[in-house]
Amino acid sequence: MRFFYHILIILSGVFAASCGKSDSFKVSGTIEGAGGSMVELLYFNNGAYERLSTPAQDGKFELEGSVSSPAVAFLSVSGGAPLVELAVKNGVDIRCEINPADRFALKIKGDKVNELYSKFLNDNSEAFESRSIPRINDAVKKFVEKNPGSMASTIAVLTQFRSADNEIMADSLLGIISADARPQSLLANYNAVLASQLSAESRESVGSMTLIGRNDSIVRYNPFRHKLSVLAFAGEGKTERDSMLTILRALRKDYDAKRLDVVEVSTSPDSATWIQVTERDSATWHQVWSPGSFSAPSFRRMAVARVPYFIVVDSMGHQVHRGSSAVAAESFVRSHLK
Repeated sequence: MRFFYHILIILSGVFAASCGKSDSFKVSGTIEGAGGSMVELLYFNNGAYERLSTPAQDGKFELEGSVSSPAVAFLSVSGGAPLVELAVKNGVDIRCEINPADRFALKIKGDKVNELYSKFLNDNSEAFESRSIPRINDAVKKFVEKNPGSMASTIAVLTQFRSADNEIMADSLLGIISADARPQSLLANYNAVLASQLSAESRESVGSMTLIGRNDSIVRYNPFRHKLSVLAFAGEGKTERDSMLTILRALRKDYDAKRLDVVEVSTSPDSATWIQVTERDSATWHQVWSPGSFSAPSFRRMAVARVPYFIVVDSMGHQVHRGSSAVAAESFVRSHLK
């Protein structure tokens, strides 16, 4: 009996050690080449971002934190780009081996979610290195379809899927994942952005608008007067605008106003900045500015996600194309005005 009692004590100690502390999580490991640099872990907890940091010792590090519910954490060195994304929750002990020069060949041990996610990165390293959005999104899609019951699928969608202009597919992939594998704590911020692009309001028909044009002129936009209209929402960056202007010029040159209306909407904070940014454009299309930019009543319901952003509207006012690529918008217009 005494022997059995001693074995029970030993097993209890081993079990407690293997589970780790139930009120915290631990992330440790080695980052090749990190030396004594600062290792940081950033995650969202209780409505705010929290950051853990520690100086590495010959690339080795150990961080301990606590979360109220599962969260996505981003591991980096000296505030640089994230080296890996991790699913953290209290009670887990995650161990990493990372080579920043080949970051998709990382090794993660400690819990099934992160081990499966790291294998996903390993198996699809070529797709990630290619930076091809279709290849990356296809890899995520296949992974989610194969692992709908794992939180690793949720991490893959949130961190690797390129949702810009692919919001519908992103929403569909999240719908495949079982409810317990996509806790609300992971989705909160992501869903806020995604929902704005999937809302019925953002897909509503566009009606007539009276807008402020150059030299305080009035531009009366009416989609019913044109077969198609392009609403191009522009920022202030020169490189970004130059590529956009080239395409707008080409469209305006190739199609008359009855077939195509082109309206460039500035997101400048004030009209003076707008005039300064556009004064050398020699535009042959409408250039307008609206107080409040995206929040202005005329544009708020369109849920413009970012700049540049392009919405193509048909003669009935229906939004028939939305996206951030000027090339894609041009291709859509030309294919429908043949």
